[in-house]
Amino acid sequence: MVVAVVFTILATALASAAGSAQSPEQAAMDQLLHSYNPSSGLVGPTWWQAAVALTAVETYAQTTGDHSYDFLIRRAFTANSAGDFENSSDDDTAWWALAWLQAYQLTHVRAYLSMAETDADYIHQAWDNACGGGIWWQRNPRAYKNAISNELFLELTAWLHNTIPGDTKYLRWAEAEWSWFSQSGMINSSGLINDGLDNNCENNGQNTWTYNQGVILAGLAQLYKATGNGGLLTEAEHLATAAIGQLTVHGVLTEPCQGDGCEYRLGPGAPSFKGIFVQDLKVLAVTAGTTQFNSFLSRQADSLEAADTGRKHQLGVLWSGPVTDVTAASQVSGLSALVASINLP
Repeated sequence: MVVAVVFTILATALASAAGSAQSPEQAAMDQLLHSYNPSSGLVGPTWWQAAVALTAVETYAQTTGDHSYDFLIRRAFTANSAGDFENSSDDDTAWWALAWLQAYQLTHVRAYLSMAETDADYIHQAWDNACGGGIWWQRNPRAYKNAISNELFLELTAWLHNTIPGDTKYLRWAEAEWSWFSQSGMINSSGLINDGLDNNCENNGQNTWTYNQGVILAGLAQLYKATGNGGLLTEAEHLATAAIGQLTVHGVLTEPCQGDGCEYRLGPGAPSFKGIFVQDLKVLAVTAGTTQFNSFLSRQADSLEAADTGRKHQLGVLWSGPVTDVTAASQVSGLSALVASINLP
């Protein structure tokens, strides 16, 4: 019965959209619905990327005021909450926790906030003194202290503190996370963040993925809100500037690889990364009240519309074009870039 109702809502949304003029972001949102599975409640075939997709849907609603797609939030929660959105990869759990924290911000449904807290407490179990602190990427057995898991934990805990009146626990965890991360060595001499630490607890020199340069920006913005420490915004702006300076080609964001079309050969996760960067850069810009990133954010959307949008509003993996290797992940990523260009500070 529930699935039948969701199919009806989905069909109505698509039919309504087909009969009206659409903005680029709404057209991209409607195209994304073709990757939605009402039975599982997920967008796309991949667990963690479905959480990123849900975050993009929530950001779309908050930015545009269009709540036509909020049913995706309810359905994802109903279909999957029995497992608390937890698994053996702490970054996966953190992506879902952030999605539910944002869902609470959008809807004020208390169950979403409770889920974010449950997941934050679960992730914290993976914190220990190996390499001086930080959480592990994999839990069973524990393996790899990497950038993305710890950046997500920073954002999650600082944001929880900013959401829960009288909290001290999550602020303590957030401050401990940044104190450790900033000294971990993962931020290299060029101001970019490598993938993680090696077995000697040293920077492993692996790829400086765009999302590793992005999540830290939202994390520091949330920690600034929690503490009022302006130095955190200054640090975040330096990191953002380094990424824009080194991970763009002709002003358009790209992953750290060489050769035409290399991005879509980097694995199924990579198409999600650039959208996460621009979404979190927008969080930083709004929090800091700075206009210094406005032209960059507008440039990404302009390039997508001009060179990376298919006839049916499909968004590919290469924002400078041509339209290629379209997946649910590339659609979410492009949607995030379009939405990030709206309502700039």
